[in-house]
Amino acid sequence: MITPMKKVTVLCLDALKDESLEMLRSMGIMHVVPLQTPKGNDYLAAKTAVQRVKKALDSLPEKASKEAKPLSEDGETLVTQIHSLILKRKSAEDSIQQMTLEIKKFSAFQNLSPVQIQNLETKGVCIRLYEAHKGHSPNPDGVAIVKDFGKGANGHSFAVINYGKTPVAVTDAADMGLPSASLVDLRKKLEKTKKELIRCENALSTIAAERAKVQETLACTTDEFNLKEASSGMIEGAGVSLIQGYCPTPRLEELQKTAPKFGWGLKVEDPSADDDVPTLLKEEKTVSSIQFLYDIIGITPGYREVDTSAIFLLFFSIFFAMIVGDTAYGILFLGLTLFARKKFPKAKPQGFWFMEIMSIATIIWGLINDSFLGFNPAFMDLAQMSWTPEFLKNALLWIRVSANLQLFCFCIAITHLSIAHLWNFTVKLRQKSTTAIAQIGWLCTTWVMFFLAGFMVLNRPLPSFTIPLFVVGVVLLLLFRVPPSRLKEDWISIPMLVLDLVSNFVDVVSYIRLFAVGMSGAAIAAAFNGMLSPLFGSFWGILAAAFILFFVHALNIALGVMGVAVHAVRLNTLEFSNHMELQWSGYNFAPLSKHKSN
Repeated sequence: MITPMKKVTVLCLDALKDESLEMLRSMGIMHVVPLQTPKGNDYLAAKTAVQRVKKALDSLPEKASKEAKPLSEDGETLVTQIHSLILKRKSAEDSIQQMTLEIKKFSAFQNLSPVQIQNLETKGVCIRLYEAHKGHSPNPDGVAIVKDFGKGANGHSFAVINYGKTPVAVTDAADMGLPSASLVDLRKKLEKTKKELIRCENALSTIAAERAKVQETLACTTDEFNLKEASSGMIEGAGVSLIQGYCPTPRLEELQKTAPKFGWGLKVEDPSADDDVPTLLKEEKTVSSIQFLYDIIGITPGYREVDTSAIFLLFFSIFFAMIVGDTAYGILFLGLTLFARKKFPKAKPQGFWFMEIMSIATIIWGLINDSFLGFNPAFMDLAQMSWTPEFLKNALLWIRVSANLQLFCFCIAITHLSIAHLWNFTVKLRQKSTTAIAQIGWLCTTWVMFFLAGFMVLNRPLPSFTIPLFVVGVVLLLLFRVPPSRLKEDWISIPMLVLDLVSNFVDVVSYIRLFAVGMSGAAIAAAFNGMLSPLFGSFWGILAAAFILFFVHALNIALGVMGVAVHAVRLNTLEFSNHMELQWSGYNFAPLSKHKSN
């Protein structure tokens, strides 16, 4: 559930401002909201420091040099070294680009030396270099020799030579100027600069082995910036300072007990409707694992929205299992998760919990369908086990029929969307809003769309009450969809009801993607198993088949994960969320706190 918040204003003496901020930071329970726009030299300096360290960290290559040895320098020294290397690298890259273009531009003139041309000019011989388009040549205005050096970078290259103190005027060609140095020297300098660039890259790869030090420096610098930002956002006057923010209601007592020790004045109030309150999801082992997925896809429920984490996790695990759909894949995911948990014991556990749930769900669904690497082994078939209850055998055999599996997808759809409308109904009923009745209308029409999907896709007969149910639903929507007080502003929603009903049907039908994507993965695995089965007669054939199947299943797993990312996420964040009227408009609770050093 979403943790309730209190809006808290803390009043402290100016003399104790820094001490009070340090105390609030050590407590880590207050999400600070600036009362004025942060500004000042200290704030700007801290902000610049964070940007500097971030740039240094982003400039490090992902992979460190294998020959890298531990460095004794601290994080701040490494950041300084990184920035020095960044400047050298940028200078080298610019020089390489400039020299490469220059060499290419004058390459037709071979070992041209600008010094020689300048020396000849002092002796009364003027030489100018020109470039002309194909089929054209320089047209000198006077006596001159035109020498064609052949094709250059952007056309034909020419040299125009004349005697005198000044060069002759030339038309029909562009003056190329002179290179900055002889082409021989430029090529030598280019090779030298390339080696310098490689040295910079190698130095950065060496420092990349100490990435943890730079990350620690970034964390400390960010802590300092957050403190300066909070201080700069406070209002000061008459010897006192004010800081405002949000505190989780369950931890408010900690703040109230600390206040007398520092002479704070506290104003505690409920957030108003206009306040932009951060969201803190309650820490519960099973449900909090969904926070891992929220962080990946970048969504957070708004403070005043309902917390659907339990429903999200339940149905996402079903979607994940149906799309991946193979017992072996589930076992592989579970094994990798347990290995990663052991390998990284200090990592946040939510990701491990999440993957364990997904893996177990996939294993269960694979057993239901008797699918193991695309095979249907009899020894794993629960429907053939003597100890399996008869009703369960019948259920397993029923769901393995293609048409029944499609119907099962529609059943998931109507269950998922019905939960959304019933939940919305209870929420709006507590708010004493007449729009609660409209949710019953949506519930009726959603069930009609379920029956219609079964009729159109599976040729199932429509129940006799379908039309009356549809009429009741539409009437309830027309009467209660828009509150009377907002009828003038939102009248357009009444004619838009037709499109919304069509969209409702599309939402129900879209759950068939679970069948389509899941079956495609199973079909790929089964097809390759069939094609490669003739190879199983010899040792080398088995070896070749195993090699091919390894890549096939790796590809199939990758496609399954992509399917989850597209379809399972969509069904929760779009179809379900639209029916639930969830905007995902929130942002995470981020209290003023100090990071824990490793």
